Amino acid sequence: MASARIDADTRILIIGAGVVGAALADDLTRHGMKSVTVVDQGPLYRTGGSSSHAPGFAFQTTGSAVMSELARRTLDKLDGLTLDGQWILKRVGGLELACEPERLEYLHRRHNLARSWDVPARMVSADECGKLFPGLDTSTVLGGLHTPTDGVVKAVRAVEWQARRAIENGARFYGHTAVTGFRTERGRVTGVEVRQTPPVPGNPSKGDQLPEGTSFIEADIVVVCAGLWGPGLGKLLGLELPMVPMEHCSSHTSPLPSLAGFSDEVEIDLPMVRHQATGSYLRQMGDRLTWGTYEHRVIPVEQSEIASPEDYAETRVEPAIHPLTWNDLKDGWAEVQRLFPETQSCKATEGYNGIFSFTPDGNPLLGEVPGISGLWLGESVWLTQSAGVAGVLADWIVTGDPGIDTTSLDFRRFDQTHLTRTVSIERASENYDEVYDISHPRKQTKKLRKFATTPFYVRQEALGAVFGTAQGGWERPLWYGSTQCPDIAGRRRDAWGAYGWSPAISAEARQAVNGVGLVDRGAASVFEVRGSGAEKHLQEILAAGLSPEVNTSTGAFVKSPSGGIAADLTVVRTAEDAYLVIGSSPEDVWHLRRETPHLDGVTVSDVSSATTALALIGPDAAALLASVTRGGIPAASSPVAPVLDVGGVPVRAVAETTTGVGGWMLYAATEHGLYLWDLLVAAAGKQGIALVGDEAVTALRIANGVPAFGIDFGPQDTAYEAGLAEPSAGADARPGHRLLVRLRLSSDRHAVVTGEPVSRGGSVVGYITSAAEDPASGRFLAFAWVDPEAARAGTALEISHLDAAWAANVDRSPLTTPCHA
Repeated sequence: MASARIDADTRILIIGAGVVGAALADDLTRHGMKSVTVVDQGPLYRTGGSSSHAPGFAFQTTGSAVMSELARRTLDKLDGLTLDGQWILKRVGGLELACEPERLEYLHRRHNLARSWDVPARMVSADECGKLFPGLDTSTVLGGLHTPTDGVVKAVRAVEWQARRAIENGARFYGHTAVTGFRTERGRVTGVEVRQTPPVPGNPSKGDQLPEGTSFIEADIVVVCAGLWGPGLGKLLGLELPMVPMEHCSSHTSPLPSLAGFSDEVEIDLPMVRHQATGSYLRQMGDRLTWGTYEHRVIPVEQSEIASPEDYAETRVEPAIHPLTWNDLKDGWAEVQRLFPETQSCKATEGYNGIFSFTPDGNPLLGEVPGISGLWLGESVWLTQSAGVAGVLADWIVTGDPGIDTTSLDFRRFDQTHLTRTVSIERASENYDEVYDISHPRKQTKKLRKFATTPFYVRQEALGAVFGTAQGGWERPLWYGSTQCPDIAGRRRDAWGAYGWSPAISAEARQAVNGVGLVDRGAASVFEVRGSGAEKHLQEILAAGLSPEVNTSTGAFVKSPSGGIAADLTVVRTAEDAYLVIGSSPEDVWHLRRETPHLDGVTVSDVSSATTALALIGPDAAALLASVTRGGIPAASSPVAPVLDVGGVPVRAVAETTTGVGGWMLYAATEHGLYLWDLLVAAAGKQGIALVGDEAVTALRIANGVPAFGIDFGPQDTAYEAGLAEPSAGADARPGHRLLVRLRLSSDRHAVVTGEPVSRGGSVVGYITSAAEDPASGRFLAFAWVDPEAARAGTALEISHLDAAWAANVDRSPLTTPCHA
């Protein structure tokens, strides 16, 4: 689905002249946009926001391929630039320390992530740590991770350099201009209301002066890049932006003799140091160290607690800086003194609590705001990813194609119906508290548990279900404690491989494959599309034709602007002018509400809360369903999707394709859910029914070759590249794009984890997207993106797991159509 480039004269207004806003203006003008305006309530270019006090640490290795790519793009853009002869980026490298065995193990995990995302990195000994950072006490250090291309960014210089180039290309920057409201007309933004703010003595603004008396600025597109003021602007729009400004404690040391002679201009030639076990970090800053810690109480900041522009002008204290709370920092200071003994003879000085924003999942909030055309977000972005995010936003706004997978970045990933300020604060606070913690891909949140439950929760809890959480805070059974498991004492795996795993997972999968299984699908995203234009509207959106028959279903993809897969849907025609659409996330409703020539004759409703679902799977599912249904049932693989009378409950039965073992998805009104569960369990009688948790579903889908949207493939991947379509004219892998394959490990004693690198002949050729134990063989299987040359069936590969390399081969058995129900 190609998108038209917007007109070069489109009026674009950016709110916020920090590291994102300035970079966005630069990139938009480089795209040829001729009318770009940036406003900020503070003076330019030290505006008083988070960018003004950012210490500049930029580490590229994260648990996310996308976030690491954004960090790399940021550093690559700033590399070698100077502002009036002053450096903007120094690639001094990063050094992460481990003083405990579990932390050393985690550094091996991070080393593997770096290799997967193509970030130069190497594990180093304690002695090498001491050589990289002289003066470091290595007596308790077990090893470290050295990332030589990481660097320190001077944020304000980066802002001004990019702003200057944007201005040279026609952009206008106005300081001391606060946004007080938004204007919209017929669902489209038309501009912003503004007021002038007072100058800050000693910090003159370098931008243009907004014409006196200006109270409104017209715009066709408005992009909110306001940093910690984002939640307040969201409130003006009636939106809950799930981002929370947090106070973070940091300080400097007094001058150190070993660093004497380093000028403020040179500032740094030693690597940045992180000791995550204590939440501590430090770096050289001339003849001193600057340092901070995350190991203190969480201090969320309300919008009313952030200084106004008038307060800033009166006190000259930047709004993003609060007074230091020393009791929160003193343990961090003790750790700095232990690691760097020379600091025991100096003082901690010039400390403060800096404010920057956190989201529930640690990722930015990007994209066009649902329901308000032309209003975009570039919020909760850290310096590390700033220029990378701006480049993505510029591409997205101008061409319609962000150029990367934005599934984990798009603001729409958060369902506004389940979002309140309390939810944002609770989840973001947990993210802050755990920012340096050991993070396993299967780690579960501890906050707001039981926040959203399906009708089946009470039964699952009584059966000893082990719960995790899914998108929207739904409690999901991972596996059931009541499941009978075989003795697997001889198959011992390391702690990382065994984390979040139970023998019950494979046992549930085997029982379902050999009999009948019941799966809770009550957190499904379900929508109704109705009206005289419904058929033509959906055909405009979907990359597939719709069935002409009522009570039949069709699996369909929504194509992304790049030709990839933006959504994976099941569409059931329920009447001549009505369709039930089953998606995989709340975001799917916005695909369905996309503007088409037929939208005026269509109503799109989110009926997720009114709908619940169970999956009945396995070879005996047909007999069980037939035993409680009045009248016949459709074949398990049939596109027929009728409403059945199941024990008196009206149930829409749709072929189940998630697990690859056959069966039905049974959709019913939420109020009938518990009755339906009890009916099916009772009908199974002595023969029994396997209660199947989410982890067993994952195991079954991987074993049966069913990749999952949003996990294994997404908007930047075509159906052919994701293994979902046979080669055809024009369907070859695009240059530089990998292919999705399934790998089978050689030993049943080895387990692998998402994000681990796949190698061939010592060179990394890909990475794992999902993995699970094969219920039949006991060996782990994994989906992985690999270079085309490594994708042939039977190719011998290695998967790096912590400090080991485990043999695997490409298992290119035909992949099943992905989950359409």
